[in-house]
Amino acid sequence: KAVFGTVCFACHGPGGAGLVGPNLTDKYWIHGNKPSDLAKTVETGWPEKGMPPQAAMLGPEKTRKVVAFVLSLRNTNVKGKEPQGDFME
Repeated sequence: KAVFGTVCFACHGPGGAGLVGPNLTDKYWIHGNKPSDLAKTVETGWPEKGMPPQAAMLGPEKTRKVVAFVLSLRNTNVKGKEPQGDFME
């Protein structure tokens, strides 16, 4: 939560409900919702969509922590940005 609060909140909001970036609390995912999908997204980013790579800044341990936190947000359905991507349980 601490890493998310310092690195990710500007685009995803403090609770993950989305601002510029997508809502991470719903059942819709743009680049997959498996731990490996999220780790790839955090590490390499999606620069063409505004998500910068974070691997150099975070390193492996903080990347794992932020991925674990994002996974804890999944399906909490915080009201925020409209759903984007594919429906995934």
